[in-house]
Order: sequence, then C-alpha cells, then structure tokens
Amino acid sequence: MFGDRTEHLSDITLEYGYWNDSVENLVPDVNMGWVRETFVDYMQAELQIEGVHVIDGAGMPTLHVVKDIVRDADLQARYGSSLGELVAKARETEKNKAPKPATGLIGDIAMLYLASAVLITGYDEENETSTDHVLVFAQPIGDETLSELSGKYGLPGLKLTEDPPNLWQAGFEIRSIGGLTLGFFVWNPTLAGHRILPLLGAGVLLVFGGMFLAARLFFRRASETVHQLEAAKLEAEKTREMLANQARSDPLTGLGNRRMLDERIAGLLEQRPLPDGHALLYVDLDRFKDINDTYGHETGDLVLQYVAEALRDLANADDTVIRLGGDEFVIVFGRAKRERVLSAGRVIVEQLSRPINLDGATYSFGASVGIAFSDNPLELLRQADVALYSAKRRGRGQVAVYSADLLDFRHVPIQSDTKHA
Repeated sequence: MFGDRTEHLSDITLEYGYWNDSVENLVPDVNMGWVRETFVDYMQAELQIEGVHVIDGAGMPTLHVVKDIVRDADLQARYGSSLGELVAKARETEKNKAPKPATGLIGDIAMLYLASAVLITGYDEENETSTDHVLVFAQPIGDETLSELSGKYGLPGLKLTEDPPNLWQAGFEIRSIGGLTLGFFVWNPTLAGHRILPLLGAGVLLVFGGMFLAARLFFRRASETVHQLEAAKLEAEKTREMLANQARSDPLTGLGNRRMLDERIAGLLEQRPLPDGHALLYVDLDRFKDINDTYGHETGDLVLQYVAEALRDLANADDTVIRLGGDEFVIVFGRAKRERVLSAGRVIVEQLSRPINLDGATYSFGASVGIAFSDNPLELLRQADVALYSAKRRGRGQVAVYSADLLDFRHVPIQSDTKHA
C-alpha cells in the first residue's frame, strides 16, 4: 500500500517537473498566471497534494502553493530538516539527464507528509536541459488518510505514534528520507483464534465437543481468511491499475497527458506508416485567456472540458486525444488517411468557432490547428508545433500543414491580435 502511494506521487512529480512548460514558467521567474492555472483549484481536491513548492539553486523558496492558495510558508516549521535531505537527493540527478524523483516521508508524527522532489528539467527530441530549481509536492498523512487506509486495507485502529507497537499490536516503522526513525504506524490485528479461546475453558467433560467445535471454527476461519486475502489481493491489483491510469491521464478532462503521448509516440515507432506517414494534429485555443481573465478559472475549466469532449467525439477508436496542458490539445491518429486528418482539422476550427452555452451563459473563443505527417513519429510533435505557429501568425481560426517551407517564417504575415501561446 505504501509502495503504491510512493510510486504514484513520484510519477506525478516527474510529470510536472520534467516538462518544458515548468522550465519556462518557474525558472528563474515565476509566472503566477500559469501557476494558478496549473496548480491552483484542483491539486488538493483531485490529487490530494496539499503543498507545492519551488526551491532555487541557492536553496531559497521561490513559490509556495498551500491548500490551493498561493501564500508564504515556513518550510522548516512545516516539514523539518528532512525536506532539505529530500531536495539534496533530487539534486543528485546527473546534469542534463532525465531527472529522478526523490520520494519519502518528511516532517514528524504531529505533521507527517509523503513528499516527492524532482529537478526541473526541459527536453527536446535529443537532449535534456537541467535547471538548478527543484519542484516539491507534499501529501499529508493525517487522520482522514489514516481512516481511509484503515478501512480499505483492513488495519483496525491504524494510528501514528512515537512508541513501538505492544505485543498484541502490529506496526510498521516510519523512517524519513534520511533514514531517521520518526515513529510507527500501529494497528490492532484481528487474531485468528480469539473466538475459540472461551470454549477451551469448558472443562474436561466438554473437551471432545470443545475440540470438535474449535476445529470446525478454525477451518471456517481459515477459509474466510483465504477468501479475504484473495479479495484484498484483487483490490490491491485494481488500486495499482487505477493509480497507473491516473498517472497517464489529465485530472481535469480525463484525456491522456504528456506521459500517454510519449507512450503513444513510442508505439508508432513499431508500426508501419501509411503512404502519407503517421499523423498528429495540434490544437491551441484562441482567446482562451480572455475567458479566464473575464469569467474566472472555473468557467475556463468548463470550456476545457467542453473542448475535450468535442475532440473525443471526433476521434476513432484507434486515435488518442491528449491534453498537453493549459489550452493545448493533441490528437495522435491511428491509421487515418490524409483526407480524414485534414477534414478533422477543419471541423475542429469550425465547431470551436461557434459560441457555446454553459450553465445558461454564452461564451465565444476559437481554435487554431497545426497538422504534421511524417514517417518518423519522433518528429510529429515538433512539426505540428511549427505548423500551429504558422497558423497563429496567419490569424485566428486557421489550419496549417507542416512543410519545410514553414521553417522560414519571414514569408508568413503576422496578425497583430494573435500570438502562439
């Protein structure tokens, strides 16, 4: 159980720390608009992450998001010295290599956290670029979490304590990331034979009946225990599968995330392309920032969910729809011909240019689309991004298909009211 939670938090931290958008918006200066859009409102509710922190190369914090609010925080008082050990372990990542998250327990028994730290790192098709900033996510292990684990995994009376378990109790030692003993998880296991003990005092006259009844109860209990263990194993497997799916999906829209995109691209490397090549469609919303600024992020989230559903309806069973982050989406096509991909791009621009009604109010925005066809799947995202940039320069509501000529932007007119976000 603890291993699953550690692995899940490590995956989430890597997803956000190993990301070009994090490099652009957190290093060296913090883009507060991007922070609110990325970390505020759903990090705690959806992912149970209470604390988000960024530590610069000098060991100084540059950002705190605590309980979905951007605020000041005393890291020493909140997490103790073990946070420094966690950050130091994250910095052990070899320079300009894919980062390795450091995950473990920090704080003390009074305020215990499962935390993960990763060196913020960008990447392109060939190289990784390390920064000196570290991203930290922290999940509290409090009464609510203990109650949930107690019921889910059959650990009666689960609690945190500084004292080791008594003889009739079970326990699990809690060590910090640096190996310091912080205390113990302690619970009261159900003893298999406690129900038959009173029968053994019935006396000599009932010894044979008592033995028969005891044996009967023992085998029944053993059978029940086997069934409970099988059910617990099945539940653990379901939980592991659920956590794996969460690590590959966007919590707001339910679409795939960047990790799923990487897996999908890797899968295309093993497939023979169609005559026109593999296909990828890149969507960026127009005037979405105006909706967030005017109506608030809750309305912006509703718009993103509407767009996700619209793209999902356009996709076939072998297509994959991804939300890269913010207002950017990608469709990786399975075995689609060129005509269908181009038609999908035109339908997206046309459909998203129409005003939509959400909760009784009408909102208008739009979309620009970049499309790439290539025999090399590793080139698809970059080429589609170049095409999308070209569509943005030509004006809102455009579809552009990648070609080598697009790399020379001098011949593409720039519309003053648009920019590629």
